[in-house]
Amino acid sequence: MNQQITFTIMVALLIGACSNDPEVSIKPGITAESTVKPQSPVTITYNIIGTPIVSQPLAIDLQVKSTLGPQVIELNYRVNDPTAMQLAEAQPASVSIAASNDKAPGLRQVRITPLREGRLFLNVSATIETDGGTISTVVAIPVQVGKAIRRLQENGTVTTDENGELIRVLPAGGD
Repeated sequence: MNQQITFTIMVALLIGACSNDPEVSIKPGITAESTVKPQSPVTITYNIIGTPIVSQPLAIDLQVKSTLGPQVIELNYRVNDPTAMQLAEAQPASVSIAASNDKAPGLRQVRITPLREGRLFLNVSATIETDGGTISTVVAIPVQVGKAIRRLQENGTVTTDENGELIRVLPAGGD
């Protein structure tokens, strides 16, 4: 482990010496590490068409891009709360986007009907079958219907600690 830290510091110093940056400093005990967030090879972007109104059908344009090349992408639409929103009557819950040889995104439109005001969500998942298995991406599309605002539920009481900092005291759970 110590050799790895020494090697990392040496590489950082070497890279710093080769660059045009005026100075590179590394403090002892600190390693130069970076975290890489894994990304799905499938991305879903959306555009809500019009203003969401209770009981009025609403269209959402979807763009689905894949870095895996020409493969069929299966899209699934899901509403978590059927009392808040539903798929339009003629809207299938699942569709396929045909494989494309060019890098153009797959375009689809999904239609929903909001049934109440508030912040509602449509979940869209994209699935691709590969030789290595199934790859899926899910996006929750927020749909704000009306001007109803979300109110955060306050739990516990706000007090100050011995240093004067605000803290929230929560009741102990369980019986």
